[in-house]
Amino acid sequence: MTFRNRYLFIVFIVVCLVGLIKQWKDHYRQVDDYDAPKQLSGKTEVISLRHVERKCDCADWVEASHGRDSAGVTKDDYMYIEPASAGMDVPALYWALEDSGYVLRLTGQFYKGKSIPYNYTQKTNQKPEKARVFYYTASEVVKPE
Repeated sequence: MTFRNRYLFIVFIVVCLVGLIKQWKDHYRQVDDYDAPKQLSGKTEVISLRHVERKCDCADWVEASHGRDSAGVTKDDYMYIEPASAGMDVPALYWALEDSGYVLRLTGQFYKGKSIPYNYTQKTNQKPEKARVFYYTASEVVKPE
């Protein structure tokens, strides 16, 4: 092998290694099919939730029974929500009345285990934490009792 061939071979190896490292790092920043929920629990539930604005790529819904103070809420209490159909987003009325104490009542099922929902949109380039996911089929905005 001549000097030129060795030099080209070394450059080729370095470029390949840089590409592999970049792919490996990006893989752990993006949500893929392995992170998606797999199986529903089979038990239909009705839960009341409220949204908590968090500054991370993480679950941001918590049960309304925790109250408006998020000081006593642990990381395991947060969850994601996922609509059954594409047109069934959180009602605009909830976002308008959220500050007035209204909560979102959802009917649906939890997925087994922790995961990241299919419809999750990342806010940063950080990979979101896995949490419980509630798959809902109906929603309504209600004033808590």
